[in-house]
Amino acid sequence: MKKHLITAAILAASLTAQAQYSGPRLFLDVPVIYFAAPDVENIGNNLGAGAEVAMNVATHWSTVRVGGGAMFTVDPGADDVGDSFLTTPYGILEAGAGLYRSNGNKCAKTHANAFTAMAKAGLFYNFNTKETEPGGEKPDGLDYTVGAEFGYFFIRDVFRNFEIFLDGRYHTKAEVVSGRFGFKMFLNLKANR
Repeated sequence: MKKHLITAAILAASLTAQAQYSGPRLFLDVPVIYFAAPDVENIGNNLGAGAEVAMNVATHWSTVRVGGGAMFTVDPGADDVGDSFLTTPYGILEAGAGLYRSNGNKCAKTHANAFTAMAKAGLFYNFNTKETEPGGEKPDGLDYTVGAEFGYFFIRDVFRNFEIFLDGRYHTKAEVVSGRFGFKMFLNLKANR
């Protein structure tokens, strides 16, 4: 009898989990447009904006994201602002845990609000390593990051939605904190349209 109760409990838990979680959600963030501070401590000397595209494989409590984009920065205090203009193409690979694009209804309702609040860690690869190390060698553009992301969005429909976000990363090799504030349009690729 005890075996049957345990089996029934496991079966019920499995069916409940299946009803709540029918596989990962796929979100394509396209485009991501943002204002950037690549080094928050020196925000007056390095400001910019950027654009990004990212693919998210996610649940309501986590995500893995791969993508890339470009950041365009200037030093407003430079003698020649034009010479301080820098384009930085980059790639990212991140994993995050926390509340990810979810509300109490698990985003199952249209015309509802939802949120993102998660910690994240990952890899950041800078393709434009303009400065050279002593000896003329090109430095490694790979950095490891830890940070947090916060977002608010209105679920317009099941497929296409918009999010306002704020995120920050600590770059462990460069030892700087970067910040971004921006806008994402994202497509729910598993939506039934």
